[in-house]
Amino acid sequence: MKHGVSKAEIAEALGVAIAMNAGAALVYTARTLDCFDQMSGTNAAA
Repeated sequence: MKHGVSKAEIAEALGVAIAMNAGAALVYTARTLDCFDQMSGTNAAA
């Protein structure tokens, strides 16, 4: 967010990490996207 990254760009990067078999990426993807939502003031659940 500080450098103008979008949620879609973060999701794409996380998808690449998961595809490369980075196990931790799979575990932390949802947490990362939730944190992005909280910091950007959006709420995907609403």
